[in-house]
Amino acid sequence: MDFPVSHQQYNDHDGLRAVEYDENGIPRGGPAYYPGQQMAAPADADRYEGNFDARTGEPFPHLRRRADGIIGPALMFVNTDLQAATWRGSVLVLTPRGYPPPTVVLNDGTAPSLPFPSVHLDTYKMTSFYRIDIDVLLDVHREKKVEYRVNNTGPTYQFFVPAQTTPWRFCFWSCNGWSLSVSAEEKQKLGGDNVVWDDLLQKHNTMPFHVQVCGGDQLYSDKIWQSDIWKPWLSIKDKLVRRDAPFTAEMAAFADDFYFTHYVKCFFMSKFGDSMTTIPISTIVDDHDIWDGIGSYPDYLQNSTVFVQLKEYAFKYWRLYQAHTNQSLARQHGYFGNRGYGWLKNFGPYTAALGPDTRYERSLNQIIDPRTYDMIFERLNGLSPSVRHLVVFLGVPIVYPRLTYIEKTLSGIKSMGLTKLSFIANKKALVNIWGEPELSDDMNDHWTSSVHMEERKVFILRLQEFARIHNVRVTFVAGDVHCCGAGRFASMNPALPPERDYRFMPQIISSAIMNVPPPNMVIRAVHTSANTYELDQLTDEKMYRLFEVDVNGRSPPNNNTKLLARRNFSSYVEDLSNHSMIVNIHVQNENNQGTKAYPVTISALAPNNNFV
Repeated sequence: MDFPVSHQQYNDHDGLRAVEYDENGIPRGGPAYYPGQQMAAPADADRYEGNFDARTGEPFPHLRRRADGIIGPALMFVNTDLQAATWRGSVLVLTPRGYPPPTVVLNDGTAPSLPFPSVHLDTYKMTSFYRIDIDVLLDVHREKKVEYRVNNTGPTYQFFVPAQTTPWRFCFWSCNGWSLSVSAEEKQKLGGDNVVWDDLLQKHNTMPFHVQVCGGDQLYSDKIWQSDIWKPWLSIKDKLVRRDAPFTAEMAAFADDFYFTHYVKCFFMSKFGDSMTTIPISTIVDDHDIWDGIGSYPDYLQNSTVFVQLKEYAFKYWRLYQAHTNQSLARQHGYFGNRGYGWLKNFGPYTAALGPDTRYERSLNQIIDPRTYDMIFERLNGLSPSVRHLVVFLGVPIVYPRLTYIEKTLSGIKSMGLTKLSFIANKKALVNIWGEPELSDDMNDHWTSSVHMEERKVFILRLQEFARIHNVRVTFVAGDVHCCGAGRFASMNPALPPERDYRFMPQIISSAIMNVPPPNMVIRAVHTSANTYELDQLTDEKMYRLFEVDVNGRSPPNNNTKLLARRNFSSYVEDLSNHSMIVNIHVQNENNQGTKAYPVTISALAPNNNFV
């Protein structure tokens, strides 16, 4: 047996007594036993059979957080129905295949609700996915604590909804995992997985967040390429032959199993999993949710049969775990795009949130399909007149220093026959497993990459026109780059205050909640190129000097005041007295205990904004 069983669990009838659980669903007297449990050594921990009984779908003890074998719950914020003054959300649970469909019962302090029924989304092997749609009527003046239970049994969970007339509070984070290259020593030096998570949850316990926006890389799926199953395909030297090589049944079975199991372990055996029981999520996708650099590779790779089919498996599980939907129900559940899965939500009457999908439709020369942009602005133009702020959540920053000189260096690597460039990579190989420059996908990922600059400009100009017509302040929030900072677009007229400038669009960068920050050399190189740039003849952009003082009270390394290479998350609170947005970037302290806050105030756009 691979785990201990206490003597108190044995009896004379069936060899094992029924398991007793505490109020949190954790087994007393040692790990749980249940009918059909696999008693031999478990299978590969990265495969389904290493985590679930293949005959019954019952989770093994290390996955159990409840006595009934249900995995979850995970809360998601769906939208606010402004007409009906109703908060709408959903709950995701995974159950053994033979279980009856689950229900959820709410109690908002008045009386328990009737059970909310579930919709079956999918099944993998012996595990079923269910979505339960829930709603809460918003009080006029009183914020509510809402308690809920799955099947009206087991632990009681809680979340919070604002009143119709009180401010919304939300947080943003990104990069919830480790790159494959990060060593155990580096993780330990940063304090492990949960320093920033512990701080976020402590702040939630003090002043609850109504939403957590997960800004991409909710997990790191790059490990999928470490399997030997890809070796025959990767060994094909001819690019066109490799492009057209089949995606085999064995590859499909491996992909199905990998993404299902990887999500279970990353989402439900972590502080993130704990947070999803009490802070509803809204997620956007970035590359590591799929795999590193997806969408930013040359066409022969991006359009290869293997890439195309594997991406579908990755998005299948992104939809299930992160969007609580499936391919056939996604549009019904509010996701839109020519082919992707963007969303637009009301964080109450005054703040709208846009989460474009910048991965599904991405190619080397395009981030978002032009038809999807038209869908975005059609929906933006239909927002309530009460909206004062539009927050656009992006995986990768849209205001960021130019990396042109690095792009040019990398573009010449293959033509020069180089596989190493020591002054950039410390003698590490610069060619990835596909034979492409290792950092080229990172460069092509950026909105400020030369191949995306025109698309970026058109997007900004359309948002300017939206802001002017509707008198709405546009703010960007982004992650990905493993550091934090703030910047802005603005009119070039220095006499024009932000309150009257519809071209003024601030950006918050908040990354990473877990992953390792970049080395100081990289931050210094980016910081050096952080100049003031012109978007067009009327608009310029720059980064702020937000970090004059580091968390330790000293000047930041090399006086890098625009970008700080420390782990972090950010929080946002509406100030209804003047409709400004109060932002704090919470940066991990040097002693790995708690965070230091760096505040930014984003003013609303005045009714008499500049029309020039």
